[in-house]
Amino acid sequence: MKTQKILSFFFAVLFMFSVFSVSVHAEGIGACTHMAHGRSQSQICTAAVNACVPIVRDEVNWWTVEPVKNQLSMPERASWNKSATDKGIKCLVVLSYGNPIYDFGQASQADLDAGGSWDCIMPVRDGNPETTADDEYFDAYVRYVDFVSKSLAGKVEAYEIWNEPDIKGFNTKEATGADYAELLKAAYQTIKHNDPNVTVLGGSIALHTDFIDAMMKAGAGKYMDGLSVHYYLSKNAPEKQARKRLDKYRDVLVKYGYGKMPVWLTETGWANCYVDELTQAQYIVRNAVLYDEFLLDYGIEGRYFTYELQDSSITSSDLNVQNYENSLGLYKNDFTPKKSAGAVKTFNSMTAGKKLTAIKQTRYGLFYQKSAYAATYSQSGQTAYVVWAESQMDLEITLPDAPFTIYDMQGNIIEKDVQGGVKQIGASPSPIYLVFDSDSASIEQNPMQKVIAFFRYIFRVLANGFVGW
Repeated sequence: MKTQKILSFFFAVLFMFSVFSVSVHAEGIGACTHMAHGRSQSQICTAAVNACVPIVRDEVNWWTVEPVKNQLSMPERASWNKSATDKGIKCLVVLSYGNPIYDFGQASQADLDAGGSWDCIMPVRDGNPETTADDEYFDAYVRYVDFVSKSLAGKVEAYEIWNEPDIKGFNTKEATGADYAELLKAAYQTIKHNDPNVTVLGGSIALHTDFIDAMMKAGAGKYMDGLSVHYYLSKNAPEKQARKRLDKYRDVLVKYGYGKMPVWLTETGWANCYVDELTQAQYIVRNAVLYDEFLLDYGIEGRYFTYELQDSSITSSDLNVQNYENSLGLYKNDFTPKKSAGAVKTFNSMTAGKKLTAIKQTRYGLFYQKSAYAATYSQSGQTAYVVWAESQMDLEITLPDAPFTIYDMQGNIIEKDVQGGVKQIGASPSPIYLVFDSDSASIEQNPMQKVIAFFRYIFRVLANGFVGW
């Protein structure tokens, strides 16, 4: 096993950042659920509580609210919002999809043959005074938004307008980004009239930055409180691609003068057809830390949602890549917890009430092709370090001279009441947690002591040569 010596410089730099930099946290890993599809509200909400999930993302589907034209009511399936809030879980509501009672909403045979369906036809204005179908459909959607946002006023953390309009699977008529901007404007103004303090998210982007560009060019930035984005990386580790995706999405916001707009990651995950359950758990947690780093670097806010809480089914074909959405859950279909459920619970528990103040990455191995990470989450005199490496290795780390406890990714104690100082820590692809209590020297140490520690390290390098990464 390769040993890397990380001397006082490593944590001295982290401590300096924790004092002088801004801090941010996406407030834990949320989860997408499908209670609106008829899944058990009681079981899902209990599973969410057991995994310490602070917020869930689900739908209130238009066709269930308005099964008969012009007759709107909140269906039983929409009561998931109350089931969640009764257990202290916050809610993100997706306002989607189409409604077959409107003639324009009925799919043609060509649509069906192409893999589309009536529920994925996004409302757009027709613009032709001689026709009314498109405008009726558009106005009916806005009326549904009005009804739902009045019914749920004060009970929702955020709304997301439509889902993945940049791909044909959820936009079968291929409405443009400008069309979406018009729909977003109408929905935003309606929701804000009914619930002024709720967050309204635009975008819900699956892949395409050109769609974001088109909607922003059409003025969408004025009618959303944040951009929501999605990404899936198949079998790839988050360190390889996640940040590139997030930066590409945000670059478009910067182009149009919205560089400080929040970016919510409302879908991301790894399916067991691509990775095993252990790797899935590792990637979800590491991705959450790297997302927090993205927020920290730009001083913006956001939320993180893993897709999804419960596997969609338990058929023998679940692990086939064609059915990859069936095996993305933290729990199996029968609510047996996977390793990712425990990993999410541990991350959310260890970082609860804390904010990311610094993250240190170092490269190692032949040609420095691999990395190790240490993230500092601090708040109110308590600190938790999240540490992992892309392969098994030992890290020799100089820690604050204070007692701490080491936990594994599942929250089990590896070692308790460890005294700080120079320690050899086993790091691996599974994140571990080094948790200091309220008397931690890492919090009490003043900035001048940290500067002194830094120069002591420089002196040791000059005297003995550089050792470490």
